[in-house]
Amino acid sequence: MKKATILCCVAMVSMSFVVSLSDCDTLIFFKEGVKTTITSYNDDGKAIGTTKTIYKKVDKNGSTLSANATQENYDKKGKLSVTTDFTIKCLNGTLLFDMKLMLPQQQAESFKDFEIVVEGADKEIPNDLTAGGTLKDADIKFSFKTKDGTTMPMMNMSVKITNRKVEGKESITTAAGTFECYKITEEVEMKTMFKIRAKVSSWFSKEVGIVKTESYKENGKFTGKTELTEIIK
Repeated sequence: MKKATILCCVAMVSMSFVVSLSDCDTLIFFKEGVKTTITSYNDDGKAIGTTKTIYKKVDKNGSTLSANATQENYDKKGKLSVTTDFTIKCLNGTLLFDMKLMLPQQQAESFKDFEIVVEGADKEIPNDLTAGGTLKDADIKFSFKTKDGTTMPMMNMSVKITNRKVEGKESITTAAGTFECYKITEEVEMKTMFKIRAKVSSWFSKEVGIVKTESYKENGKFTGKTELTEIIK
């Protein structure tokens, strides 16, 4: 069950996609005060937690648009487990999310007292998505240090996202509304002291970002999903 929950969290990670700066102005990420909730479900359809994101101050500097945001993760009982501050930028037409959001919720909670160093290639979704298209791979690495600067190599983690394809365009309805989305499939490998491999389907809206995800084991067994369940504007 824990592995399935981790894969759900991996599936809902932040993304980057190529757009014009004027298009960025219309995206939900750059609307001050907007709040969203994503709910995670296990393979039996039971809610196992929520992620609430609050989009705060938005700044525009030349060709760069940036927004400060806060992500709050809650367990199935509604108890706050970890809070993460991050920045979203639209730089020269590319929307970039803080890659530390790739760290699954359980790990983020366990390592909240450590300094986290994030390296790797951004995950991108181009503006001109078309059915049958392929997207760039992403490779993110996490390393950890204690407050006194001691490195903790045994805690290192990597996430590789490969074989990314645009399957087509679909209309998806959740508790938050109905959205026109592109369905994107990809393979995810998370490596810590052991490896977890999964296949993930994501439904991405250029209006609000990730609307829905579904996670599967390598053998195709369904392990869980996430859905956008609330938007407060």
